[in-house]
Amino acid sequence: MSPVPVSPIPPAPLLDLRAVVAIDAVARTRSFRLAAEALNTSQPTLSRLIASAEAALACPLFRRGWSGAETTARGDAVARTCRAIVAEIDTAQRLLTPFRAHMPALRLNLRTPHLQAIAAVTRDLSVSRSALALGRSQPELSRTLGDFSKRFGLDLFQRTPHGMTPQEPAHILTTLAGAIDFHLARLPQDLDRFSGVLTGRVSIGMLPFSGQDLIFRAFAHLTNAHPNIRLACVPGSYNALVEALRRREIDGMIGILRQADCPGGLRETPLYDEQFAVIARRDHPIHAAPASPEALARTQWIIAPHGTPLRRHFETVFAELGAAPPTQTCELLSFGSVEQMLVHSNSLAMLSYSARRLANLGPDLAEVKTPFPPVATPIGLTRLADAHADEAFAAFQTALIRIVQDAGSPAPGV
Repeated sequence: MSPVPVSPIPPAPLLDLRAVVAIDAVARTRSFRLAAEALNTSQPTLSRLIASAEAALACPLFRRGWSGAETTARGDAVARTCRAIVAEIDTAQRLLTPFRAHMPALRLNLRTPHLQAIAAVTRDLSVSRSALALGRSQPELSRTLGDFSKRFGLDLFQRTPHGMTPQEPAHILTTLAGAIDFHLARLPQDLDRFSGVLTGRVSIGMLPFSGQDLIFRAFAHLTNAHPNIRLACVPGSYNALVEALRRREIDGMIGILRQADCPGGLRETPLYDEQFAVIARRDHPIHAAPASPEALARTQWIIAPHGTPLRRHFETVFAELGAAPPTQTCELLSFGSVEQMLVHSNSLAMLSYSARRLANLGPDLAEVKTPFPPVATPIGLTRLADAHADEAFAAFQTALIRIVQDAGSPAPGV
């Protein structure tokens, strides 16, 4: 009698099912804590699963960011594959419902050895032949099938004199195994497209008011030149962004430099100078006559919080005039928002502007001519003093400097 042919031992899957589900959960929730809760596991266990996947794929999948766990460029490709696999698992769950209505969740309880054993026996119709094909012993394979049946309460095979006859649940799960193999087989090709291209992340803190358009223009350049770099722009107050820098959740921040007041451990790089200017809506009564110190002191002001360079300059110029105007502290995080507020307000605001931005004020706004002396303030990039070299950030910084040079902005201190 001719021996029954045995299929070759299949290669180990690129990712274990538990790792697939873990990657999908972290990518969806952007949080190791929330993902661990959703999967009813501990954060250390989840971290080990992600670490094992990163080792198998030889690339980082997540990094800590302002908004939580952020996927890397390669991590994004892996997360898409994992999302597709989890969707296949959920589809199989729905198909299996007629056979057991209250079956435990497949995505939380299904294991790679379960699917391998079920698919092999469905194909070979024999536990012994499947064990040889998988390079496992027959008792071990039988225990795997028994563990599945115990967990899920499904009848997979009917034993007959001619071997194992697959039941419908076995066919459903075998189809699932094939779908998972299909998605994982495509993953190396998806990752290969990142070879030789610049990847990474650039996350920039955007300080209120100053230099914000620089970030958007530099990001636009990176989008065109290096589409695989992940970009994040994070608005926030100075103190909040300094803490994010120290936690390495952002790579730098752009805005008015603190100079002598720069906190320890940070390094400032000047880019260009802006001028402090007073702005009001175009039809504000303050424009009717030269703005005297008395008129300015009688007018309501919207001003930045204490501790900011804008607030310090505001208080300095009024102290020199011997006046104390009524003020309302307002911590808005963008030019657009504060300018829109001025359009609908009777207040004045002191902001810092580049010559180009001041010349292109919206039609509803105008600069107020004041007796204040012209004062320049440096706009620049603030980073950790010990920030490591990074190709993606270097590309951003190069674009940033070129944009400043092309705009003809005056050098700091001029």
